[in-house]
Amino acid sequence: MLKFPALLACAAIACTAPLFAEERDDAADVSEKTLAAIAALDQRGATIANLYLKDRVAGAPVSCIPQTRLRRSSAASDNVLLYDAGSVVYVNSPYLGCPRARDNAMISSSPVPRLCAGDIILVQDMLARAPLGSCALNKFVPFRKVKRPK
Repeated sequence: MLKFPALLACAAIACTAPLFAEERDDAADVSEKTLAAIAALDQRGATIANLYLKDRVAGAPVSCIPQTRLRRSSAASDNVLLYDAGSVVYVNSPYLGCPRARDNAMISSSPVPRLCAGDIILVQDMLARAPLGSCALNKFVPFRKVKRPK
């Protein structure tokens, strides 16, 4: 009888180990995808991204960011969304891109004051007040300024 609970405990531990490994791999994949999307920007997108990311380095991806701290947001392309929180700029590469986001408004309607991976962003033409589409956010890659040695 005592062996059965011990076997269950061992099985539970063994089953969760791959999940933790996948999470680490997922973070690396998100970072790589985001950096590749930034590198692939056209000249106009690169100019926008440079305004936000100059002298900053990428950190480990995070699932959510606080909306209350965001100063502004912009889209450098369909695959690079930028969220400026002052000392940190978060870059998001939506799962399937965010068509027409660069020249239009990005609207989030979250009941909580944060944006998280999986949240839906609506893209809307503000002049015509017409919805143009939507996209699902991925994890956010934070970019922080490099601290210089004194």
